[in-house]
Parts: sequence; structure tokens; C-alpha cells
Amino acid sequence: MNINFTKLDARILAAILIIISYTCWSQETKDRIAISIPTIHQEATSIWKTIYDIQFFERYGYSINLPKGKLIDSLLVKSKKGTFGNQDFSAIYEFLESDIYTTNDYLAAYNKVLEQELSLNKIIQDLDSLRKLWNWDFKMFEEYKVVITLYGSCGSYDQETGIITLFATKEGDFKLYSNPANTIIHEIFHIGIEESIVKKYHLNHTLKEWVVDKLVYLLFKEELPEYRIQKNGVSQIDQYLREKKDIENLNKILVSSL
Repeated sequence: MNINFTKLDARILAAILIIISYTCWSQETKDRIAISIPTIHQEATSIWKTIYDIQFFERYGYSINLPKGKLIDSLLVKSKKGTFGNQDFSAIYEFLESDIYTTNDYLAAYNKVLEQELSLNKIIQDLDSLRKLWNWDFKMFEEYKVVITLYGSCGSYDQETGIITLFATKEGDFKLYSNPANTIIHEIFHIGIEESIVKKYHLNHTLKEWVVDKLVYLLFKEELPEYRIQKNGVSQIDQYLREKKDIENLNKILVSSL
């Protein structure tokens, strides 16, 4: 029996194969990201940490966002005087609870991050495989919890829990990048190198940021075409860290160049 395929048949068959391939790939990609809207306690914590570290943010020229009002202004003054502390947390919590906090303010940003979930899971899974080829330890979590916040700087990370706090506006915009995946992956790399690289080799803040940017760029510039290396100074190790293969011996590069 002769079977003749038309051009339409061929296109239909190709489409079916693409769907099957995509479905299989999706099933093989583990969920490594959990995205959430913050609780009042989490947002109060973001505000508290930002106020506590206000001098750090000002020293390095970070743009921050905080609620407006006399309470926040007075707490910033206390922080700069060195008198701000745990005793001020309850006032921030009550301020949020009574005057500011509403979950609707986070929905636009939440939905945008959710759109990147599949891509993020794929990058994290690839990173998990790549790190096994390196001659140094890169810390990873089975799951990274991404919590949206309206306060603070661009993003932050918790080395002990794997929680990433991502700044967004009520309109669903993000700092530095339109695609929030860039900042999330940046923070995952911070977690990865904190113990084995940053603390071990005593990297200062500027060099730490440069190393993170360089690693993300070299490994995932195709997946994250918007990602760029922050222009915060030329590193003395730039000449040694130019290709993906160089990452394998990052620890040796740091020993010989610092």
C-alpha cells in the first residue's frame, strides 16, 4: 500500500512531534521554584532589614523603596544613629497591618514571575548538572522560595533557607531587568558561592557581585539574553575567567590572582 503525504500532512506531523517533545521535556523538568505573595510578617521583615542596612545601601549607591510616612522616616534616623533594632519590628508590622498591606498589590508581579517558572526550573536543573563538573562546591537547594516584596532593593537571598526576596512594583515592574528571571538566577548564584568562594577568599562586595555576574553571563547568556555584567569596576581576575570551562577551576583562579 502506498502512502502519500501532502505538505499539510507533513506540517501536522511536525507539530505533533514538537508537542510530544515539549511535553516530555516539561515532565522531566522538576519544580525547583516556589513563588509566593508575602505575608505581613515577611514584608515587615523586608522593611526592617532595609532600614537596618540603610548605610550599606547608601554606601554602594543602591536605590531602595520604603513606605512613606513619619514612622519610617524616624526609624531611618534611628538606624543611622545606631539605635534601631529588634524592638522596632512591631511598629513596622502594625503600620503595615493597619494602613498598607493588601495582597492585590502583588498580583501583577506574581503573575509575571509565574510566567517564567518553566524557564527558571530548566536553568536551575541545568545548573545542578553543571556544578558537578567543578572543582569547588556550589551550594544548591532542592527548592528555592521566591517571595515578592514591594520594599528594599533589587533582590536579596537567605543563605540558610534558600529564600529569595524579589523587589517589584505594584504595576508588576522589576529593577534592572524587565524579566525577573535574571534577578532570581543572580540571587541563586549568590547563595551558591557564598561559603565556598566569597567567605573562603574574603571577596569584598564589589568583587563578589562581579564574580556572580560573570558566572551567570558565561553559563546562561543564551537563556538570559537581557543579563549583563554590572559596571562596578574591572576585576583583576577577568583575564582568567573568560569561558565556561574556566569556571571549573574558579578556586584556583582566585588563589593565583588575588
